[in-house]
Amino acid sequence: MSIFLNANHELRSGWKYAAYFAFFFIILFAVGTAVSMAVSTRNLSQLAILALNDIVLFVPAVAAMWLTITFIDHRPFRAFGIGLVPRWRRDFVFGLGIAAGMLTVAIAGCYAFGYVTMHWTGGQVSPGVLLATFSVLVVAALNEELIFRGFPLQLLIDGLGEWPAMIGLSILFGALHLNNPNATILGTLNTIVAGILLSLAYVRTRSLWLPYAIHVGWNVGLGFVFGFPLSGVDIASLWTTGTAGSETILGGGYGPEGGLLGTFTFAAAAVMVQRHGSNNRIKARSSGNPGRDHRN
Repeated sequence: MSIFLNANHELRSGWKYAAYFAFFFIILFAVGTAVSMAVSTRNLSQLAILALNDIVLFVPAVAAMWLTITFIDHRPFRAFGIGLVPRWRRDFVFGLGIAAGMLTVAIAGCYAFGYVTMHWTGGQVSPGVLLATFSVLVVAALNEELIFRGFPLQLLIDGLGEWPAMIGLSILFGALHLNNPNATILGTLNTIVAGILLSLAYVRTRSLWLPYAIHVGWNVGLGFVFGFPLSGVDIASLWTTGTAGSETILGGGYGPEGGLLGTFTFAAAAVMVQRHGSNNRIKARSSGNPGRDHRN
């Protein structure tokens, strides 16, 4: 063994993560510079800026992962829950179900602890804008799952263990939302809890489909369908929902993710995901399927 190689004469996971990190930021800088030069003289809408951000993040998220897996790690992509892994449909549907339950709790909480107004606004913007907004949310959730869960998280788990890796990347996930409009300390802490929820969803299934479904279901439902501020950002939506009441509970301008209601919602979902993973391990042991048990 050495500082670079483990007992199996493979590069240590910390060096693999360092390589991924280097690939990611080199490509991010190159793509960001190219996009900035291409649009520097144009006045862009908020939606266009969000779409460009999606592109700038998607390219390094995919390219850095491909480069590191192909030339350094050598495990198949499916080993990291990427692609059409076993039970991907089940994981995706279950994740959407969790997201729907979270939205139900959040909206019910708004009615219980504040005053809520909700009105249809889908006809006030063009179908093209609505479609573009929906697409931006779909890709943004994918970007964040590729960067904060999946391959990078698994590398850290290999080196640090599950909880240190999950907490570390979740803190980074929360910190990156500090510059969002109307960001608060509680909102940042809630984003960290949400990161732990999504990390658990990945770790307990070894499939990126479950955390992605929870993430995209929550974002699309909260921001695009019901029109709450989404981590402080207002976007085109089918309905627009306003709340009045305690900002500590309801989140104020940051949306439900910025209040104690968001804390409860994310924490309750994390408990559900943890129990789901535990039940799957019990079923795997009783069926005598060690491969499935390892995956969960």
